[in-house]
Amino acid sequence: MKPIAIIQHVALDGPEYFLDYLNCQSIPSRIFKVYAGDVLPADVSTYAGIATFGGPMSVNDETEHDWILPEIDFLRRAVAADVPVIGHCLGGQLLARALGAQVRKAAIPEIGWIDLQAEPGADEWFGQRASLRVFQWHSDSFDLPQGASLLASSAYCRNQAYLYDGRHLGMQFHCEVKVEMIRQWLQVGYQEIDAHDLPSVMSVAQIAASLEEGMPQSHAQADAIYRRWLQGVYG
Repeated sequence: MKPIAIIQHVALDGPEYFLDYLNCQSIPSRIFKVYAGDVLPADVSTYAGIATFGGPMSVNDETEHDWILPEIDFLRRAVAADVPVIGHCLGGQLLARALGAQVRKAAIPEIGWIDLQAEPGADEWFGQRASLRVFQWHSDSFDLPQGASLLASSAYCRNQAYLYDGRHLGMQFHCEVKVEMIRQWLQVGYQEIDAHDLPSVMSVAQIAASLEEGMPQSHAQADAIYRRWLQGVYG
């Protein structure tokens, strides 16, 4: 069985629950920590699938992060080789760039638990749920790549999840997070939250109080997404 390549952009935003899911299914994986200097493989076909994760930077910060353009090229080659890609938040934006779409500042940031609505016919990706509640922390948003289908939207940011060529999934939200990781995000990112007074941004106290209750639902949602994506990876 070929492994899944996991791309991690910062120490505080890793594969988390996605890796738990792979391990429970006895699916091998390899993590590439590009922020620490790991180089992505030249041959994408040595991997069954590619999973790319989040980070506080913008995909447009190419001069500040020398791994951004190589990763966009890597994802572009994966799509061309029919190696399924799944992107979480920044990873979904990087995949959108690889598919020729623009990534720009969102009209309104989203931080905390946000309700999404599945598009008609897209609920198979979400365990037959038409509505879902996911964790968000982003101020950028991707345009829908040409040829991609929109899977889910929120009241604040329309493009929340898209599917390209039946197997490549880009998401704006974080279904991979676990409680302790978000607690660390709150410790280092509280000033960003405190700078906003918006219906799309929960307070630090609200987020902290909601984690234990909200995470089981988030993980059940992630189970459905990962199960469906892996159908395109291993058949």
